[in-house]
Amino acid sequence: MHPPFPLPVLIPLALAVLALAAFGAWRGASGITRGMRCLLLSLRLLAVAGALALLFNPGRWTYPTETQPSPWLLLNDVSSSMAQATADGSTRAAAAAALIRQATAHAKAVEVPLRVQPFAAKLAAATTAMENPAPNGTASNILPAVAQVLQDASAAGEALAGIIVVSDGRQTLNSSQADLDALGLRARSRNLAVHTVAIGADAPAPDLALIQPRAALTAFAGQPLRIPFALKSTSLAPVRPSVSLRDSSGKELASLTLALEPNKTVASVFEVKAPPASTHWTLETPVIPGEVRSSNNKSAVTIRILESKTRVFLVEGAPYWDSKFLAQLLRQQPHMDVQSVHRLSDERYFRIDSGDTKNSETKQPVFPNTLEELCRYDLIVFGKNIDPFLTPERAAILRSYVRDHGGAVLFSRGKPSTAALPALEPLEPVVWAAASTAEFRFTPTRDGAAAGLFGQALPAPEASLWAALPTLKDGRQIATVKPFTRVLAEGIPDHGANASDKSDTGKFPALLVRRYGQGVTGLVNGDGLWKWDFFPEARELGNCYEDFWTQLIQWMASYSEFLPGQDFSLRLPAARGESGIALAATVSYRGPSPVPQPLILITDPSGTSTQVSPAAIPDASSRPLWRAAFTPDQPGLWSLKLIDPRPEAPPTPEVVFTVPSPPQESDDLASDPAFLQALAQATGGQAIQPAGFPSLLNTQVLKHPPATRDSGAIWTPSWNSAFIALTIAALFATEWFLRRRHGLA
Repeated sequence: MHPPFPLPVLIPLALAVLALAAFGAWRGASGITRGMRCLLLSLRLLAVAGALALLFNPGRWTYPTETQPSPWLLLNDVSSSMAQATADGSTRAAAAAALIRQATAHAKAVEVPLRVQPFAAKLAAATTAMENPAPNGTASNILPAVAQVLQDASAAGEALAGIIVVSDGRQTLNSSQADLDALGLRARSRNLAVHTVAIGADAPAPDLALIQPRAALTAFAGQPLRIPFALKSTSLAPVRPSVSLRDSSGKELASLTLALEPNKTVASVFEVKAPPASTHWTLETPVIPGEVRSSNNKSAVTIRILESKTRVFLVEGAPYWDSKFLAQLLRQQPHMDVQSVHRLSDERYFRIDSGDTKNSETKQPVFPNTLEELCRYDLIVFGKNIDPFLTPERAAILRSYVRDHGGAVLFSRGKPSTAALPALEPLEPVVWAAASTAEFRFTPTRDGAAAGLFGQALPAPEASLWAALPTLKDGRQIATVKPFTRVLAEGIPDHGANASDKSDTGKFPALLVRRYGQGVTGLVNGDGLWKWDFFPEARELGNCYEDFWTQLIQWMASYSEFLPGQDFSLRLPAARGESGIALAATVSYRGPSPVPQPLILITDPSGTSTQVSPAAIPDASSRPLWRAAFTPDQPGLWSLKLIDPRPEAPPTPEVVFTVPSPPQESDDLASDPAFLQALAQATGGQAIQPAGFPSLLNTQVLKHPPATRDSGAIWTPSWNSAFIALTIAALFATEWFLRRRHGLA
């Protein structure tokens, strides 16, 4: 039943009508026989009951369905990158058109509906194989095109059998993995696979790419500066391109010409003097005729000039050649302020500082006793047997110095003590084993190059210099390398010129660095580096000893959160990002009290500056911490400079943030089959080359049963018939006839 009125209302109303009808029929039939009177009452009640039954609307719900074919959809990329040539001398667009004709013929043969829709920046209306548009679209947005197809099919109630994307894979619109995952989830929820055909993957687009591994370099004014770079050739004939290094005004500072073979990468480095102040330099190489991408022929590098000396405190408990050479070397450096303390015996310690010609002797192991004294230094260098210098209280403030105030500690001669020092172990980047090693060769690792030490500050790992240097000794075996530790160099046992074993069996970490809170700890696991400066054969290779220690110490000091000589740190979550996305700049402080309120000067690419006051935020270690948010709204180089309001304040940090220009279709015309592979995998489809297209058609584009869908529930009344209406009318008519026959009104 599906009555128009609620049953609690309809049932009492029907009973009342029946009672009233019965009363009227019985009362109006007085004066005739009792049998006829009962007959008239029965006819009246049956007729009224039948009419009332119509109000209850008896019937049933029905669910009608309709069927429609499940079409295949072929998305055809008509962006301008499809006009590029293929390996056979044709174009990508022509190859795509041939595949479309092949798909159309196959679909007709197997009686499968197929719809072709071009797309570039947007999805276009469906076309036929003979109406393929010219490849002149200004963008190629693959994910939005597939998403629009899914939305249109859902709105129309259409069940697609599958989607085929024919494209070179150039995704102009920036898309994240989250976008791809969301699209894949929508497609899989409908059991709809997206198959992709990569056009042009067999013919990589000609390109010359300038690769700049480091976006920022730190140095002192006038110091030798190494700016590494690489050139990569793709599908080009042998060329000899020049690379220019230019300052912020465009003046050429240096130039190099490199011989580059097809599909090879050549690395090189500019060796120049650091400028007097922080600046932005540019590396660029001319565009080679036939290149499809010009945006990667130019790269920027930020040169950060340190204005304060690196403050070093050196502690040595067992003086040896290594410690004597190192202390003397560091005191001679014009960019370092060094204080060194050496233990000669249980009651004899002497101290000598940069600029002093005589040492001062004492009976006490000189070492900073407070956190404020420690924070005056950028780097603490430990030698061997440092036990007398470290009380439990000093070790505690040393840990806080590194963890909470961005300090740096370097263990320059391996394990710093023969005894166990539990208070110092949290700072050591390793867990030591018992065994020591024989002579070994110091060999940088790829991680050392990735960290910016080797190949930039020092020669690259593959440089022949490292194999030619004298061997080191007293490297100690390591049981465990602690988390967040990077192995920058390894020690490989030296088997001698006549030894048969030339493998690197027994190698161990020889140079390590580990992040510890805001600061950093480093470890040189070995002795004998003084030979790099003492032996004649080592001197012939250059000033290796001096370069190694000065560059390592400077790199260590700048690897922590605070730059040398600075009380504030300023950091961003990334060096590059998109326009319109908010960023948080974080500021820390490690200087003396009282704590000043810093300001941040933000300069946009047009030169307009805005001053921001960061807000203080709580920190578990009770260190001063601030945070400020800003949103870059235009492409280019953004500069953030911290302002210290104190008079005669030390230098303050500056960071840069790059917002690349929105990608254009002409920026990169090379095919990208990896993107199409990711799209197919996300949706459960196949990623193929054009040669596999016939197999895809034969196995996937088949005739499917028509898709059915419900059009909604419909109520079908059971009383909607002439028989029921005539029956009710006959009952009323019979009663009326009998009443008239017996003379009743």
